[in-house]
Amino acid sequence: MSHRTCPTRSMVVRTSTTVVAFAAFGLLAVACSDSKSISSAESTTTSDSTLVALETSTTDTTLTTTTTAVAETTLVPDTTVATTVAPPPPPAPTCAAATAPTGAAISLANTSGDWNGDGNLDTAVSWAEPVGDGLDWFVRTEIAGGPASSVALGDLGVGFAAVMDAIDVNFSLGAPEGSNREEVLAIVGVSSSGYNLGVFGVTDAGCAFQFDDGAGAAFQLPTAGTIGQLSGVRCDGGAGSQFLVKLEASSVDEVTWDTTDYRIDRQGAQSLVLGTPIAGSLTAGDPALAQYGQATCGGVNYLDEFNDSGGDF
Repeated sequence: MSHRTCPTRSMVVRTSTTVVAFAAFGLLAVACSDSKSISSAESTTTSDSTLVALETSTTDTTLTTTTTAVAETTLVPDTTVATTVAPPPPPAPTCAAATAPTGAAISLANTSGDWNGDGNLDTAVSWAEPVGDGLDWFVRTEIAGGPASSVALGDLGVGFAAVMDAIDVNFSLGAPEGSNREEVLAIVGVSSSGYNLGVFGVTDAGCAFQFDDGAGAAFQLPTAGTIGQLSGVRCDGGAGSQFLVKLEASSVDEVTWDTTDYRIDRQGAQSLVLGTPIAGSLTAGDPALAQYGQATCGGVNYLDEFNDSGGDF
């Protein structure tokens, strides 16, 4: 009996990633016979080894490493020093009066001192301006780097005005800077027996003024000499201070003289007042008596009515 063997079929199962072929545990070989009877004995089970094909589809994955360069920023500290521009100095204050000598001015006199206490030398000038049949007199101060200003004294009649020197009516050692200011001592008129002296200063703004007597009138110091009567002024001080002293002496016989000394105190900003009187006595011929008819300061005898010599001015 001839047999025809049918070809064995292999089943291959594939997937896109992994193909697993499942093998049939057994494929029944079907006997094909030309006869119409099939003998069980001759039934032959042909088990072809089923090829289990395991296909592995490998996908190559290329890992692309992208390196991003991060720019490194180095912060440099700002060491630039800000430049401070100093503001311009304020303009000089404007004083109420700033009359200056004209071309027609006469009788000019000059002096200098530190009127505002800043350590710089300032100036002062006095003069007269012809007005009709008379003369108008002025005292003017000029602050170095500051304002110039004037005080009008008006018509002094037969008298005159003349700045003489710098004095200090209230110097104090150790006083705050700028508070020790010099003042201007000046002749501001005459009398039948001598001269009248006035004192001038400047305000904080640098404007000139004449000291008053605390009651609204101009403060004046007479320097005069007549029979039985003397008057004068001197600079005095001690223990780091300086001030003015008004001097008076009187006598009924011109042998014995009663004297009175008044310390002059500054009151407020623009006033000078007499302090407590100190009484004394001198006899004629005493050298100390002469100062009661003089204007002296720092060894300078500006006016001398005791000797009727006119002094050093």
